[in-house]
Amino acid sequence: MSYRVIIPDTGELMEQWNIPALPAAAIGASDLSEEQIRELLDPSETMHDSCCEALDKVCRRLMKAKADGEKVFTAGDYDADGICSTALMKDILDRLGIVNGYYIPDRFKEGYGLSEATVKLAHEKGYTLIITVDNGVKCFGALTLAKQLGMDVIVTDHHTIEEEVPCDILLHPDVMEPEFANLSGAGVVLEISRKLFGEIPMHTAIAAIALIGDVMPVWHENRRIIRSGLRAIEHGELPAVLPLLRRGSTVDEMTVSFQIVPKLNSVARMNDTSNVNTLVPFLLCRRQDQIEHYASQLERVNSARRRRSDTMVKRALELEAEDSFPVIFDETFFEGVSGIAAGRLARTWNKPVLVFARHDDLLKGSGRSIEGFDMYSFFSGFEELEQFGGHTGAVGIAVKESRFEEFQAHVQSRMREIRLPENPPADRAFLTDAEHLTFGEVSALEALRPFPKELVSVCAVRRPALRAVNAYDRVIRYQFANSCGGYEGVQFTAGKAEPMRDIPWLIGSPSVSRFRDRVRVEIRIEAFDAENDG
Repeated sequence: MSYRVIIPDTGELMEQWNIPALPAAAIGASDLSEEQIRELLDPSETMHDSCCEALDKVCRRLMKAKADGEKVFTAGDYDADGICSTALMKDILDRLGIVNGYYIPDRFKEGYGLSEATVKLAHEKGYTLIITVDNGVKCFGALTLAKQLGMDVIVTDHHTIEEEVPCDILLHPDVMEPEFANLSGAGVVLEISRKLFGEIPMHTAIAAIALIGDVMPVWHENRRIIRSGLRAIEHGELPAVLPLLRRGSTVDEMTVSFQIVPKLNSVARMNDTSNVNTLVPFLLCRRQDQIEHYASQLERVNSARRRRSDTMVKRALELEAEDSFPVIFDETFFEGVSGIAAGRLARTWNKPVLVFARHDDLLKGSGRSIEGFDMYSFFSGFEELEQFGGHTGAVGIAVKESRFEEFQAHVQSRMREIRLPENPPADRAFLTDAEHLTFGEVSALEALRPFPKELVSVCAVRRPALRAVNAYDRVIRYQFANSCGGYEGVQFTAGKAEPMRDIPWLIGSPSVSRFRDRVRVEIRIEAFDAENDG
């Protein structure tokens, strides 16, 4: 990975905003408006109250269900946001004393969203009200059937609305105030909880995990939910997720993203060995013995998922990949991790990649793109496709095996009309002096968390003063000197430590590491080279 080092002018920012040099350098290297800088520096975790009419209608309908003794059914989704949304709605209904049930569909056997089969089953079991969470705006057949059967339907979702949704109440960021424009599915459900009960830290923690898992913009209300939710996790308000964190980990958006979210997502991906519906009671559980038991099972599922994806990537690398858009299929590939494998291959080759696995009488593929290539537009109009969906950076595709070679040829034919970037774009890092890598300045930088994607949060140090190198299994630790007590560099690698006497650049993410009674400034090393932008 290459980095372009930006040399920011920090003096004016330090004076205008009364901040130290390190956060000033990060902000100065970023393309932020004054309004964004002001929000970034605002330490408040106080969330706003939505007063939208749809939210009021949802709450009144739930109170009516409680008064009338109705049975309420929650229709969820299988990714981290959908799982968290389902758990939130389950707990809301439980707190109201409403008899309720929920169901998250099998990712590969049933697919996304509320289905007609699920509606029929809910009706047969006596449910009179259906609430969708993190899905619904595209489930026209299922919603229409529910109305035909005399059931009321509330749709809570955040996905793009393409046409009028046939439901009784629609709660969606589009009908809420601008502050709530980028809520995830669980963020929308959180507003129901807050309207009914006020602040419940456990609910905020669940919504924060969902927002991070769905990679939503961390501005406005999302920012406040994440900050407050991470604090709640740190204080033990959501005990189920604490065993999913590595020992000694700081609770921030990065540890949630890399240590909690993949484990939640792995259950749906490994549908042949696990059931995603079991995650709902796990997230809401407060009994430590049950939490520890399920967390250990979740670790095993996630480890198996990693092994499968590693095996797929290794096999894919052995296959021919000279095409400008590799389209890969092998009988050993597993559908549940094809998207993960495609993403890793796309980063390795710096090409868009499609990885296919067998699914009944179809071959189903997951595609991942690279910057500057719109994968969704590329496949729009391909007549070989049996199924197709996605967005600019990722697609899901199904083709009949009898047409697979024809499809591969069509892809390569289209690619001859397209010129891909020859080199991956360099990531940005801001230049800072090693003397600014102190507890106070790094803490001031960390106070800007959660870091929005617009903020350059990786720093570059020119010719750092190396004191020592130590290797521990897959981790290499470097000791660097400065006049303020020094700092450590941490590099995760499968290789061995090489003695390095002269490092031209140190590129990485600085943080304050707290483990047991030891507090130190640490940089997670990303690279040892850079291009100067000055």
